[in-house]
Amino acid sequence: NEQASANTFTRKHKTMAAKSTGGDPAKAEPKTTAADKEKQEKQEKEHPESAYSASAVIFFTRKSDDSVDKVLMAVEERKVQASYIGLPQKGKIIQKMLLFPMGRRERKDKGDTVETAKREYVEETGDYGSLSRYLDFADFTGGGEAAAAAEAAAASLPEGKIPRIWTGKKNMAVYFKAAGMINLFCEVPPSAATKENRAAQGGVNLKERAKEEAEAAKKAAEEAEKEAAAAAAAEEEGPKKKKRKKAAQPKADPTYSVGKTDHLIPIWVDAQKLRDALESGERSAAMTVLVGDGKMLETRLYPTAASVLRLAEARAWLGLSPPTRAKAENEGGAAKKEEKKEGAGAAA
Repeated sequence: NEQASANTFTRKHKTMAAKSTGGDPAKAEPKTTAADKEKQEKQEKEHPESAYSASAVIFFTRKSDDSVDKVLMAVEERKVQASYIGLPQKGKIIQKMLLFPMGRRERKDKGDTVETAKREYVEETGDYGSLSRYLDFADFTGGGEAAAAAEAAAASLPEGKIPRIWTGKKNMAVYFKAAGMINLFCEVPPSAATKENRAAQGGVNLKERAKEEAEAAKKAAEEAEKEAAAAAAAEEEGPKKKKRKKAAQPKADPTYSVGKTDHLIPIWVDAQKLRDALESGERSAAMTVLVGDGKMLETRLYPTAASVLRLAEARAWLGLSPPTRAKAENEGGAAKKEEKKEGAGAAA
């Protein structure tokens, strides 16, 4: 894999030195000169976080021996080319796919990959398990200081007690060049995998929505009270010429547009199942998963998610040996071709 040094963000979050693997970002671009192309390629190599087109978040827990235990994924029904998931038939089919919450960068994210991943997670899963809050404190710089401090803080607490600010010990950000996507691997406490609440709806936090609705109701009541008092005063003074009211100007939406929301079915998957899927060698391995209502679903590992997990950094994270150079190059070339065909595989 090609090492790419990344600048840390000057805003709320920081991202570690990300790494890239074969292919170009599957992103529609205007015609450019050779000089423009060379400049862009240099920027992608040196600062992939500023050239990203999509972001994904992979929440996970660890066992007591520090190995990865569970990984949060999601089931989504998609219409895909049969050949894209390695099936022999022609044409498109409807298939339940197992993937990571992911989505395209938007203007409101202000070039912050963590904000993109957090927004997409909230919009697509309804902030399942209230996990988005862990992204506010997670350290993706790859430095050991934050991890050491987090471990020391956890060690000083009673057994089972979670630190007030949880940063995770070995988070990482990995750049998948074929999709122009930065993938944030974010550790959460084991107890987080037991929570199934949804803290948002339609991309809006439920507590914030309730607060806004309460404030709107209070304001409406105050306005009604003022109007009633004014009407009573006017009745005492006698008939008066009414002033024409100015039409209220619609306010611009500060959040821009919101795509599909609450359409993913989040599930915690045993890391061993992902290891088995990768070792199978299939492009889109069949996987049976248990969803929240106790039903077993037949799914397939989405090729974009599989490609991310095949990166050397992700394989090491799962405790697997790195792929051979030839195998990595073959997978990178195939990923580049298929991601372009399927539009980078990122959710809108």
